[in-house]
Amino acid sequence: MGNPPPPVLTVGLPKEIESLINDILKNASVSSIPLDMDAIIAEITPKPCLVISGPPTPELPANEIAQSLRMQFQEIPLLLCCTQKEGFERKAFIKNGFTDAFLLPLDLANLRSSISDRMAEASKGEIRTFRPVKIIDLEPGATLDFETHIFLPANKRYIKLSASGDSLETDRIDRIKKSKFSTIQVPAEQMKHFYSYSAKRLRDLGSGAMSVTEKREKLSGAVRDLISGLFSEQASSFESGQSMMKDCGQIVKTYIVEGAESEWYSRIQSVLGERGDSYSHSANVSTLAALFSMGLGIGKPEDLALAGLLHDIGIAELPPEIQILDPEQMTPAQLELYKKHPELTVNLIKSRKLIVPEIVSKAILQHHELYNGSGYPSGLFGDRICKEAQIIALADRFDYLTRVRDGRPLMTPAQAVDHLRSLQVNDPSRIHYEPELLKRLLNLFPGSKPETSPSS
Repeated sequence: MGNPPPPVLTVGLPKEIESLINDILKNASVSSIPLDMDAIIAEITPKPCLVISGPPTPELPANEIAQSLRMQFQEIPLLLCCTQKEGFERKAFIKNGFTDAFLLPLDLANLRSSISDRMAEASKGEIRTFRPVKIIDLEPGATLDFETHIFLPANKRYIKLSASGDSLETDRIDRIKKSKFSTIQVPAEQMKHFYSYSAKRLRDLGSGAMSVTEKREKLSGAVRDLISGLFSEQASSFESGQSMMKDCGQIVKTYIVEGAESEWYSRIQSVLGERGDSYSHSANVSTLAALFSMGLGIGKPEDLALAGLLHDIGIAELPPEIQILDPEQMTPAQLELYKKHPELTVNLIKSRKLIVPEIVSKAILQHHELYNGSGYPSGLFGDRICKEAQIIALADRFDYLTRVRDGRPLMTPAQAVDHLRSLQVNDPSRIHYEPELLKRLLNLFPGSKPETSPSS
């Protein structure tokens, strides 16, 4: 680096949190102090570009930490990290002076993104982070005052497509789409130029709508607010439950269901290319479940969207060390605990006084049941699994297969569904989904060939 590494201050950060962000902080100059008032009020040099605090204690509550740090570092972002749901009140923490608060590991992707962005800003361009932008938001041939890049997950590289002042012509955008990309990457520090560009473009088109990129960002943000609110100490009253259900309904209507029937396939494409944090996963499964409901004529899209929104919230009730693992990485004992999350989700919905339709609870409880009876929590098989649960299961798996993951090639929607179908055709012991339902879903996607039933 030509410039010195950006200085970052950590305050009383536990080892388990440090281990989650050490790789992001490797390009920073990190200073650490204990969570102690004398240490906090002492003069610290050089002034950090970012302060990351560990969880409050009975001796030093969050408001005192925030106010003391804010006196020291008036314009510097203050991030609070907690691992216990009890007492986690994100809105109150922000009101007290923190820039943001993160419940880990649920909020890990957002924390890492916030740290990376601030370090990139402080490094004056020597550290770069990127934000996904949907290709559908770019007009072919228009001059762009921001750079564009493609992320290649197979080898974890960013390839520059265009410089600021260049344009992406129609044939080039078409080639990108044919290469399975629905998303390009813009440097985080240049996203303000993208927002200005997309706002002007929509004005010129006479549309008051948001860009697809911004709509996805706002949806993930709304899901984050909703889910973090579920763990508030105030979230167990009937009035709180009513308020949360109103929020759920607004999210489903505004970001998922409204206008989806006339934009079915473009909405499918809008969820592709995500990096897969907890909130975008819930948003994606909600969107996909509603769209699959519309395309297949099964259930009510609003019910499927709500079930998708809430389907995995019980995972936050599991030990943190389990939350950060994929099921295939878990020990047998950890996997047994993980398999309780559908029941934990339904119990959490009840304890938070969320009045949901019975089919929503049923779809959530059964979304890991498999057609051959090898699923959980009850080992249901065949038609004993409600079709709404199968829709949630397919949306869940579809999101996993079309997600950007390091070291794995991208899949198109048709390839993702055909992959699931091929597994069942080639190995009858892996019939996880109703064959006819999978065939009908595959036939919805452009580029797929009408298929006969996998059982024929």
